[in-house]
Amino acid sequence: MPSAKTNNAKSGVRDEDLSTESVEVLRERLNTMKRLIAERQNSTGSGASSSSDLWNPHARASSCSSGIIDGNFLSVAFGGALIVILSVSVYAFYNLYHAVLKKFPSQHTEL
Repeated sequence: MPSAKTNNAKSGVRDEDLSTESVEVLRERLNTMKRLIAERQNSTGSGASSSSDLWNPHARASSCSSGIIDGNFLSVAFGGALIVILSVSVYAFYNLYHAVLKKFPSQHTEL
C-alpha cells in the first residue's frame, strides 16, 4: 500500500503539470474536446439513437422489440419467489418449535 508521502508527491507532480500549462495549450485542449463532442453528437444523431434515448424506457421499447420478460414480469416472478421462501421459512420454524416442545415438555408444578 503506497504511503501518504508518495501520494502527495504524485499529486504534486500533477498540480505542477496543470499550473505550468499555458492558457493557449488549455484553450487548444478545450477546442479539441469540443470538436470531439460535436463529432460524436453528429454521428449518433444521424445513425443510431442518441445517448439520452438509451436511458429513456419509452424510446428504447419502440426501437427494439420487447419480449415477454419485462419489468412487470420480473416483479411478479421475484415476488412469487419471495412468497415461497417466506412461507417455507415460516413452515420450517413452526415445525421446529413444535418438535422442541415435544422433546422438552414444560413441567407444571403449580398443582
